[in-house]
Amino acid sequence: MLSTRLLYILAVVVAGTVGSLLVIQLWGARPLVWTMPATASVQTKSGWNTLSGRPPVLVGHRGEKAFMPEHSRASYWQAALEGADYIEPDLALTRDGHLVVNHNEWLGENTNVADIPSLSHLRTNKTWLDNGRSISVTNEWFIKDMTLAQIKQLRIRQDPKFAWRPQHFNDMFSVLTFEEYLQLVRNLTIDVGRPFGVIPELKSPKFYNDGRSYPRYFEDRAILTLSHYEWANVSIEVNRSAHADLKLQPLRALPVGVTLGPAAWQSFDLDTAEYLSARTSNVPVVALVETLPWAFTPGGLDKLSKFATIVSPWKDFFVAGAENVLRSLNVTWDSEEIKSLGGFIPPQEFAAEAHSRNMSISPYTFYDSHQPMAYLCQKDVSLGAFCPTDKQAEFFYFFSLGVDYMFVENIVEARLLREKYANRVGV
Repeated sequence: MLSTRLLYILAVVVAGTVGSLLVIQLWGARPLVWTMPATASVQTKSGWNTLSGRPPVLVGHRGEKAFMPEHSRASYWQAALEGADYIEPDLALTRDGHLVVNHNEWLGENTNVADIPSLSHLRTNKTWLDNGRSISVTNEWFIKDMTLAQIKQLRIRQDPKFAWRPQHFNDMFSVLTFEEYLQLVRNLTIDVGRPFGVIPELKSPKFYNDGRSYPRYFEDRAILTLSHYEWANVSIEVNRSAHADLKLQPLRALPVGVTLGPAAWQSFDLDTAEYLSARTSNVPVVALVETLPWAFTPGGLDKLSKFATIVSPWKDFFVAGAENVLRSLNVTWDSEEIKSLGGFIPPQEFAAEAHSRNMSISPYTFYDSHQPMAYLCQKDVSLGAFCPTDKQAEFFYFFSLGVDYMFVENIVEARLLREKYANRVGV
């Protein structure tokens, strides 16, 4: 575990044509920060096409995974120090009922689990349904089969597929619990001197609820934890008796004048999203809708707006459009149903349609410049009236559409582009 008393970070961020030197020194209990000029000037201007009229909110995707192992303590620290507005955790559930932070349901790709002989017997295959689609993963170690004690033996690594990411922080950080993540963000709020939003995604709820004492065990466990750390108000009571074993640490009181940032839930499972929305009325819900054709119609947005405050599609829906993206994902649809819901919304009109229903838009994921942008039009120019050729063109296009939130990697780069766009168009 890194100590705030002994941590020195010199982070040199070079991404494409955008570079920044970020030097952070934490000395004693309070930080001194030297960095690029803050985007305060952006935050006080109006005229953006967002629902609020304010600049798009930048969400640190799994922390700052462009430079640190994702979802590690260091990844969250760096996201905060680079100025992320929200810091994202993905939630999973261990065999003994602990909420932990990891993107995949398995651990082989981003930890050293394969190097630990005592855990080799847990390697297995699983198939499950996720939003109606069958998922099969072989020869892996699954979080739901492991205890927290077993998972705490692991150390996080950068995914080896992304060789350009720094590898020298591998095997330094353990997998965090959701509670440790929330404690960390509370402490960052105090130490860095500004609030950060928390935006947990509940991964595969039906997968994790299978075999539990009731079908909302995962969701209620997350609600009770977020509520304990003062980010959520429970508006409809949950099954507390099933969670008598949930022992959360006493809170560290916030200093006078310090307030927490906002919170939001995320889920691809819309049953879960609706459940969370009803039970924590002060926490907006992000509906992740990549594989749901009806969600990209006027009638579909009407349906989503009944419980979701934010709708979050894969970014190429705004470039190639729903039909092309869904086909690339091998998702089929009933043409008559789509017609009855008003037809697919053209990609450049989707944000405005959501805004007209008082919903915000949060496309994902905007990668570091070292990584391909992954648009269909880059392989077939006919798939999109506009096709971004570089990072600046990509960001400026989405800024012009009025997107409200953006899941980003290389937060310094994203902040610089947000500032540059604001200065160029005078907002």
